[in-house]
Amino acid sequence: MRDHWWWRPGARPGRRMLLWHLLVDDQPDVRALAGRFRERLAGVGGLDPVPDEWLHLTTQIVGFADEIPRDEVKAMTSAVAESFRTLPPVTARIGRLYFYEEGVALGVEPERALDPVRDAIRRGVAQTVTAHQLDDQPDWTPHLSVAYCNTDGPAEPIFEALADPPEPCRLTVRWAYLVEQVRDGHLYRWDTVAAVPLTG
Repeated sequence: MRDHWWWRPGARPGRRMLLWHLLVDDQPDVRALAGRFRERLAGVGGLDPVPDEWLHLTTQIVGFADEIPRDEVKAMTSAVAESFRTLPPVTARIGRLYFYEEGVALGVEPERALDPVRDAIRRGVAQTVTAHQLDDQPDWTPHLSVAYCNTDGPAEPIFEALADPPEPCRLTVRWAYLVEQVRDGHLYRWDTVAAVPLTG
């Protein structure tokens, strides 16, 4: 495993980013499942658990907030809302154990179930935002992180703690959220800029 908390290019303390997230504030089963994973990982060192309040599926990084004018933000939100008018809510399963080098997450099945949501967001960004970061993230594996690594080290303790992981549950995506996010120590916090419903 690798420390998650390195500074990405252009990032610095206090600099805010615009991102589209899928949130689970209205889905108690998903939050409870994340809690069960956190409980299993409680005895493993080198991990920063993600509190319920900040659980999210990062769907698209747009760019640094100080590089994107407010009129472009408004136009982007409108473009995404227009695309969502033909897109109904999407239901999938979440909870498949998903390891990546910098953390532990809940994966989504089918893996491509949420692609239409992301595709609609990316179209809206491409149409309206000049200083976007779409080219940096052509691929996407949807996941909800339950803990980030804060040091480099072996993965074996995590494997052992999650040898018998909790059962997955249902995830229903009804909204996408444009947020202005900042890194606060070993935590991501944000303010919601817009909440856009899938209304198809």
